[in-house]
Amino acid sequence: MYLFDLASRHMTWLSERQAVTAANIANADTPGYRAQGVGSFSAYLDGPPVQMAATSPLHMMPPPDEARPVGRDAGGSWASSHSGNNVSVEQELMTASSNNRMMGIDAGLARSFHRMLLASVKA
Repeated sequence: MYLFDLASRHMTWLSERQAVTAANIANADTPGYRAQGVGSFSAYLDGPPVQMAATSPLHMMPPPDEARPVGRDAGGSWASSHSGNNVSVEQELMTASSNNRMMGIDAGLARSFHRMLLASVKA
């Protein structure tokens, strides 16, 4: 697996994780809402590719290992309120902060290796 491909897949996983976190925060006051979560990154990498449905012979199919499923699961929240809602805003904000930090690391690594490749081509 190539470094840029791995960084791209990690960013895709992080964007899904961020979307789930945003949905949890948006529904923090919704009665009966159960917090959602995203599976681990290693499970995402090991999962089978998503099969796309071709409803027309003109549809193009991606390479077999390009699309991967990002599964959602019931997130383990800290507590449940009297309305049955188990979203902890503090926990979700910590997850959002972690996502931001990991996205910055991925972008920094990709930027550094891109500069290294450019420097090797110039030489």
